[in-house]
Amino acid sequence: MSTFTYRARDDKGLLVTGSMEAASQRDVYTQLDTMGLFPVSAKETKTAASFAADDFLLRFQKVKYDDLIFFTRQLQTIIRAGIPVVAGLRALEEQTTSPKLKAAIKTVAQDIDRGQSLSEALSQHKGIFSELYISMVSAGEAGGSLEEVLERLAGIIEFQMKTKEMLKSAMRYPLFVVSTLVIAFVVLIKMVVPKFVPMFKNAKIALPLPTQILLLINDLAEKYTVFTIGAIVLAIVLFILYKRTANGAMTIDRIKLQIPLVGQIVLKICMGRFAFTLENLVRAGIPIVKTLEIVSRTVGNNYIAQKVIEIGQNIEKGRGISKPLRDAGIFPPLVIHLISTGEETGALEEMLKEVSTHYDREVAYSVTRLSAWVEPILTAGLSVMVLFLALAIFMPWWDMMSAMRGAG
Repeated sequence: MSTFTYRARDDKGLLVTGSMEAASQRDVYTQLDTMGLFPVSAKETKTAASFAADDFLLRFQKVKYDDLIFFTRQLQTIIRAGIPVVAGLRALEEQTTSPKLKAAIKTVAQDIDRGQSLSEALSQHKGIFSELYISMVSAGEAGGSLEEVLERLAGIIEFQMKTKEMLKSAMRYPLFVVSTLVIAFVVLIKMVVPKFVPMFKNAKIALPLPTQILLLINDLAEKYTVFTIGAIVLAIVLFILYKRTANGAMTIDRIKLQIPLVGQIVLKICMGRFAFTLENLVRAGIPIVKTLEIVSRTVGNNYIAQKVIEIGQNIEKGRGISKPLRDAGIFPPLVIHLISTGEETGALEEMLKEVSTHYDREVAYSVTRLSAWVEPILTAGLSVMVLFLALAIFMPWWDMMSAMRGAG
């Protein structure tokens, strides 16, 4: 049984409110009907423990890009229509399907009702609304261009979602190839090779090198299985812990850029994010140093982010933007050239848009090309593995057959 609060009307049309114990909302309506009341609504009353449990679970939930884009687009519509922000937010709260975002919208509406600005209220929920989001809303409020800023924000979030999916695609194929090869090798070592091992060990012939290597691998697999699994688990845990450190994240992200094929795709995605976000922040009227600080948190790579921060520090020293870009040593010549041209001609936003559009096309092309490489790489890897196993297994057979014919 649960406690429900209800609203109903009596035979005179007067509103009646109260609470009752019931198994479900339908039971509440049935009891109200028995009491001669017309049900209007019935909601389950949560206990303090339920609220605490919900709050705890909400901390681990993530707001999807789609939900945030919908919220931003709808908020833009509310501003354009001239609807009061608090009333609009309460309407959005009802439409939002994400529990975490719904709770945040409710709190934001309450904070605005108490006298806070929209950006101040959003800043209380940095787990949902990034610094980029809050800074752009603040700039929009100050410049009276909130509707335009929200439109740009929705575009930025959509771009981030798209590039994240591209990055996943770029990393997914190499991981698929490596995983397939490892699984195939493990299956062969654990299920196929053991059937031949006793025969080879009892053979009175000199075993060829491939067979010796195969027997060594089999012995290691049999004697040190638990140790190997433990070592792998330990390595994974240590890797995760190292990645969470500042130096670890920096080193790993720098290595990502050096991986053949994949590294160039990662760099292109980061360059596209850099240019797209920088363009929109500059158009929003945010100071360039503050803009670069925000952009550093959106590029998706800690190593490049550090370079962006260093560029901002150099700009503060009055060195412009193109020279620090060149000195960073990570930005491709195209980016440096277009931004330098934009800086000299006063058309920085247009040049940044060109960079973003260029790398958008480049990433799509590179991911497609990487996909085309997967099949031959996988085929070649499997072929080498099969050839090695074939030599390791059949070469001793040929030697034993030769020995038997010689003895006969």
